[in-house]
Amino acid sequence: MRKYILLAPLLLAGCVTTPQDCDLHAQDPSFITKLNCATSGGYRQKVDEKEQQVLQNQRENKLAKQDLANTQSRELASSQQLENEQAKLTAVRSDLAQTLNRLQSSKVQNKQRQQEIRKLQELQQQSQKANSDSEIAVIEKKIADAKKRIQALEQANTLH
Repeated sequence: MRKYILLAPLLLAGCVTTPQDCDLHAQDPSFITKLNCATSGGYRQKVDEKEQQVLQNQRENKLAKQDLANTQSRELASSQQLENEQAKLTAVRSDLAQTLNRLQSSKVQNKQRQQEIRKLQELQQQSQKANSDSEIAVIEKKIADAKKRIQALEQANTLH
């Protein structure tokens, strides 16, 4: 009986363990703490907490990978759009230069011709500053209008 009386305080002391006491990596637990953690489910609780943390980390990692993929996709689309805009701007500049050269070498020799040349040179300067689809579209329209006026000038000149 005396043995049980001596063991009772030890067993009761072992019952007073916290979940932190059941973390084997945080300290060097005593035999009674180990026994209590094993019987009270303290170790299982720690394992469950770690498993939940791993699952949470995996979910966060999956979301981060999806965000990265979405960002890369948007970056690729933006890059492609920029390439398209640059190609379009290059084509507009080339068309403008050809129209300007044609007008300068044309047989039309009058004030209207000089005005058209100035307008086209202004368009060339504007095209150097263009950096959006809307600006490029405006320049394209102005070039088309200028081509029509130049063609009308050339036709009027050949009729005279």
